[in-house]
Amino acid sequence: MATPSATIQTGEVHVWSLSFSNAESDISNLNQLLSDDEQSRAVRFISDCDRIRFTIARGVLRQLLSAYTGHPARSIQLIYGRHGRPALTASQAHDINFNLSHSGEHALFALSRECDVGVDIERIRPYSPAYRLRLAKRFFSELECSAIQGLNASRVEQAFFACWTRKEAYIKVHGRGLSLPLSQFSVSVNPMNAPQLLATPWCPSDLKLTRLWDLAAPRGYRAAIALKTFAGDPEFRLFDWPA
Repeated sequence: MATPSATIQTGEVHVWSLSFSNAESDISNLNQLLSDDEQSRAVRFISDCDRIRFTIARGVLRQLLSAYTGHPARSIQLIYGRHGRPALTASQAHDINFNLSHSGEHALFALSRECDVGVDIERIRPYSPAYRLRLAKRFFSELECSAIQGLNASRVEQAFFACWTRKEAYIKVHGRGLSLPLSQFSVSVNPMNAPQLLATPWCPSDLKLTRLWDLAAPRGYRAAIALKTFAGDPEFRLFDWPA
Protein backbone atom coordinates (compact mmCIF):
# COMPACT_ATOMS: atom_id res chain seq x y z
CA MET A 1 0.00 0.00 0.00
CA ALA A 2 1.37 3.41 -0.91
CA THR A 3 0.78 6.30 1.47
CA PRO A 4 1.36 10.04 0.92
CA SER A 5 3.86 9.85 3.76
CA ALA A 6 4.75 6.89 5.92
CA THR A 7 6.56 9.22 8.31
CA ILE A 8 4.85 11.32 10.95
CA GLN A 9 6.80 14.55 11.26
CA THR A 10 7.16 16.47 14.52
CA GLY A 11 3.90 18.23 15.30
CA GLU A 12 1.79 16.03 13.03
CA VAL A 13 -1.11 13.72 13.72
CA HIS A 14 -2.24 11.54 10.82
CA VAL A 15 -5.91 10.61 10.44
CA TRP A 16 -7.04 8.08 7.84
CA SER A 17 -10.66 7.82 6.73
CA LEU A 18 -12.05 4.56 5.34
CA SER A 19 -15.34 3.79 3.63
CA PHE A 20 -15.99 0.07 4.01
CA SER A 21 -17.55 -0.10 0.55
CA ASN A 22 -14.19 0.89 -0.97
CA ALA A 23 -12.51 -2.16 0.55
CA GLU A 24 -15.07 -4.95 0.18
CA SER A 25 -13.55 -6.14 -3.10
CA ASP A 26 -10.20 -6.59 -1.31
CA ILE A 27 -11.53 -8.48 1.70
CA SER A 28 -9.82 -11.77 0.83
CA ASN A 29 -6.40 -10.11 0.77
CA LEU A 30 -7.15 -8.17 3.95
CA ASN A 31 -8.25 -11.33 5.73
CA GLN A 32 -4.90 -12.94 4.98
CA LEU A 33 -3.16 -10.12 6.85
CA LEU A 34 -5.00 -10.83 10.10
CA SER A 35 -3.40 -12.74 12.94
CA ASP A 36 -4.75 -16.17 13.84
CA ASP A 37 -6.51 -14.63 16.84
CA GLU A 38 -8.11 -11.90 14.72
CA GLN A 39 -9.31 -14.46 12.18
CA SER A 40 -10.83 -16.49 15.01
CA ARG A 41 -12.59 -13.39 16.32
CA ALA A 42 -13.92 -12.61 12.86
CA VAL A 43 -15.60 -15.99 12.37
CA ARG A 44 -17.37 -15.66 15.73
CA PHE A 45 -19.44 -12.70 14.51
CA ILE A 46 -23.03 -13.75 13.92
CA SER A 47 -23.69 -10.93 11.46
CA ASP A 48 -21.96 -11.15 8.08
CA CYS A 49 -21.84 -7.35 7.98
CA ASP A 50 -20.08 -7.15 11.35
CA ARG A 51 -17.61 -9.84 10.34
CA ILE A 52 -16.78 -8.08 7.07
CA ARG A 53 -16.30 -4.71 8.74
CA PHE A 54 -14.11 -6.17 11.48
CA THR A 55 -11.95 -7.91 8.88
CA ILE A 56 -11.62 -4.78 6.76
CA ALA A 57 -10.86 -2.51 9.72
CA ARG A 58 -8.18 -4.83 11.11
CA GLY A 59 -6.67 -5.52 7.70
CA VAL A 60 -6.43 -1.84 6.84
CA LEU A 61 -5.03 -1.09 10.31
CA ARG A 62 -2.28 -3.63 9.67
CA GLN A 63 -1.51 -2.10 6.28
CA LEU A 64 -1.23 1.34 7.85
CA LEU A 65 0.95 0.16 10.73
CA SER A 66 3.15 -1.66 8.23
CA ALA A 67 3.60 1.52 6.21
CA TYR A 68 4.56 3.54 9.29
CA THR A 69 6.77 0.99 11.05
CA GLY A 70 8.31 -0.92 8.15
CA HIS A 71 7.20 -4.30 9.49
CA PRO A 72 5.22 -6.66 7.21
CA ALA A 73 1.49 -6.31 7.85
CA ARG A 74 0.98 -9.98 8.73
CA SER A 75 3.83 -9.86 11.27
CA ILE A 76 2.52 -6.81 13.14
CA GLN A 77 2.15 -7.83 16.78
CA LEU A 78 -0.62 -6.22 18.80
CA ILE A 79 -0.99 -6.30 22.55
CA TYR A 80 -4.15 -5.38 24.43
CA GLY A 81 -4.68 -3.26 27.51
CA ARG A 82 -6.90 -4.15 30.41
CA HIS A 83 -9.97 -2.83 28.62
CA GLY A 84 -9.11 -4.19 25.17
CA ARG A 85 -7.30 -1.24 23.61
CA PRO A 86 -4.80 -2.49 20.99
CA ALA A 87 -1.21 -1.22 20.85
CA LEU A 88 2.01 -2.17 19.13
CA THR A 89 4.60 -4.19 21.02
CA ALA A 90 7.59 -2.21 22.26
CA SER A 91 9.90 -3.80 19.70
CA GLN A 92 7.68 -2.74 16.78
CA ALA A 93 6.15 0.52 17.98
CA HIS A 94 8.83 3.00 16.81
CA ASP A 95 7.02 5.51 19.08
CA ILE A 96 3.79 5.08 17.09
CA ASN A 97 0.58 5.50 19.05
CA PHE A 98 -2.68 4.72 17.29
CA ASN A 99 -6.40 4.40 17.77
CA LEU A 100 -9.30 3.38 15.56
CA SER A 101 -13.06 3.75 15.52
CA HIS A 102 -15.80 2.64 13.17
CA SER A 103 -19.53 3.21 12.91
CA GLY A 104 -21.93 2.47 10.10
CA GLU A 105 -20.11 2.58 6.76
CA HIS A 106 -17.01 4.46 7.91
CA ALA A 107 -13.88 4.04 10.02
CA LEU A 108 -11.15 6.38 11.26
CA PHE A 109 -7.54 5.56 12.14
CA ALA A 110 -5.45 8.11 14.06
CA LEU A 111 -1.66 7.90 14.48
CA SER A 112 0.81 10.03 16.44
CA ARG A 113 4.43 9.81 17.56
CA GLU A 114 4.29 12.37 20.35
CA CYS A 115 1.30 11.52 22.49
CA ASP A 116 -1.51 9.14 23.32
CA VAL A 117 -4.44 9.48 20.94
CA GLY A 118 -8.14 8.60 21.03
CA VAL A 119 -10.54 8.92 18.11
CA ASP A 120 -14.27 8.36 17.67
CA ILE A 121 -16.71 8.44 14.78
CA GLU A 122 -20.46 7.97 15.14
CA ARG A 123 -23.24 7.62 12.59
CA ILE A 124 -26.06 10.05 13.32
CA ARG A 125 -29.26 8.06 13.63
CA PRO A 126 -32.59 9.87 13.01
CA TYR A 127 -34.18 9.83 16.45
CA SER A 128 -36.34 12.55 17.97
CA PRO A 129 -34.91 15.35 20.16
CA ALA A 130 -36.95 13.98 23.09
CA TYR A 131 -35.26 10.59 22.71
CA ARG A 132 -31.85 12.28 22.53
CA LEU A 133 -32.57 14.11 25.76
CA ARG A 134 -33.55 10.86 27.49
CA LEU A 135 -30.26 9.30 26.38
CA ALA A 136 -28.35 12.35 27.56
CA LYS A 137 -29.93 12.11 31.01
CA ARG A 138 -28.98 8.45 31.15
CA PHE A 139 -25.35 8.73 30.02
CA PHE A 140 -24.11 12.33 30.22
CA SER A 141 -23.09 14.51 33.16
CA GLU A 142 -25.52 16.97 34.73
CA LEU A 143 -23.53 19.84 33.23
CA GLU A 144 -23.83 18.39 29.73
CA CYS A 145 -27.52 17.54 30.11
CA SER A 146 -28.28 21.05 31.25
CA ALA A 147 -26.45 22.52 28.25
CA ILE A 148 -28.27 20.27 25.77
CA GLN A 149 -31.67 20.92 27.37
CA GLY A 150 -31.10 24.65 26.91
CA LEU A 151 -30.82 24.31 23.12
CA ASN A 152 -33.52 24.64 20.49
CA ALA A 153 -34.87 21.27 19.37
CA SER A 154 -33.25 21.73 15.95
CA ARG A 155 -29.79 21.80 17.55
CA VAL A 156 -30.17 18.89 19.96
CA GLU A 157 -29.08 16.19 17.50
CA GLN A 158 -25.76 17.80 16.55
CA ALA A 159 -25.05 18.77 20.15
CA PHE A 160 -25.75 15.23 21.34
CA PHE A 161 -23.33 13.68 18.87
CA ALA A 162 -20.73 16.39 19.39
CA CYS A 163 -20.85 15.55 23.09
CA TRP A 164 -20.83 11.79 22.51
CA THR A 165 -17.86 11.71 20.13
CA ARG A 166 -15.82 14.10 22.28
CA LYS A 167 -16.46 11.97 25.36
CA GLU A 168 -15.64 8.72 23.55
CA ALA A 169 -12.40 10.17 22.16
CA TYR A 170 -11.41 11.28 25.65
CA ILE A 171 -11.94 7.92 27.35
CA LYS A 172 -10.22 6.15 24.45
CA VAL A 173 -7.08 8.25 24.91
CA HIS A 174 -6.84 6.51 28.29
CA GLY A 175 -7.75 3.10 26.87
CA ARG A 176 -10.67 2.91 29.27
CA GLY A 177 -13.60 2.37 26.91
CA LEU A 178 -16.95 2.43 28.67
CA SER A 179 -15.37 1.12 31.88
CA LEU A 180 -15.30 4.81 32.78
CA PRO A 181 -18.93 5.99 33.03
CA LEU A 182 -19.62 8.84 30.63
CA SER A 183 -21.37 10.75 33.41
CA GLN A 184 -18.15 11.02 35.45
CA PHE A 185 -16.63 13.85 33.38
CA SER A 186 -17.84 16.74 31.24
CA VAL A 187 -17.04 18.17 27.82
CA SER A 188 -18.47 21.13 25.95
CA VAL A 189 -21.51 20.26 23.82
CA ASN A 190 -21.90 23.21 21.42
CA PRO A 191 -21.10 21.77 17.98
CA MET A 192 -20.28 25.22 16.63
CA ASN A 193 -17.51 25.92 19.15
CA ALA A 194 -14.11 24.33 19.67
CA PRO A 195 -14.49 21.36 22.04
CA GLN A 196 -13.19 21.53 25.58
CA LEU A 197 -12.70 19.14 28.46
CA LEU A 198 -14.56 20.94 31.26
CA ALA A 199 -14.37 18.65 34.28
CA THR A 200 -12.76 15.31 35.03
CA PRO A 201 -12.70 14.65 38.79
CA TRP A 202 -11.13 11.21 38.38
CA CYS A 203 -8.06 12.73 36.63
CA PRO A 204 -7.87 16.51 37.24
CA SER A 205 -4.48 16.83 35.53
CA ASP A 206 -6.18 16.08 32.21
CA LEU A 207 -7.67 19.58 32.20
CA LYS A 208 -4.16 20.76 31.34
CA LEU A 209 -2.75 17.68 29.62
CA THR A 210 -5.57 16.51 27.33
CA ARG A 211 -7.18 18.46 24.49
CA LEU A 212 -10.07 17.75 22.14
CA TRP A 213 -10.79 18.58 18.51
CA ASP A 214 -13.69 17.89 16.19
CA LEU A 215 -12.75 16.15 12.94
CA ALA A 216 -14.26 16.48 9.50
CA ALA A 217 -16.62 13.55 8.95
CA PRO A 218 -18.75 12.23 6.09
CA ARG A 219 -22.27 13.57 5.82
CA GLY A 220 -24.45 11.99 8.49
CA TYR A 221 -21.54 11.38 10.88
CA ARG A 222 -19.63 13.23 13.59
CA ALA A 223 -16.07 12.61 14.72
CA ALA A 224 -13.65 13.83 17.36
CA ILE A 225 -10.08 13.24 18.49
CA ALA A 226 -8.32 13.58 21.84
CA LEU A 227 -4.58 14.02 22.40
CA LYS A 228 -2.77 13.75 25.72
CA THR A 229 0.53 15.52 26.48
CA PHE A 230 0.88 16.91 22.95
CA ALA A 231 3.16 19.95 22.99
CA GLY A 232 1.89 22.89 20.94
CA ASP A 233 -0.81 22.88 18.29
CA PRO A 234 -0.91 19.73 16.15
CA GLU A 235 -1.09 19.69 12.39
CA PHE A 236 -3.78 17.20 11.46
CA ARG A 237 -3.03 15.51 8.14
CA LEU A 238 -6.13 13.84 6.73
CA PHE A 239 -5.95 10.97 4.23
CA ASP A 240 -8.47 8.75 2.49
CA TRP A 241 -7.90 5.00 2.24
CA PRO A 242 -6.91 3.68 -0.22
CA ALA A 243 -4.40 6.42 -0.97
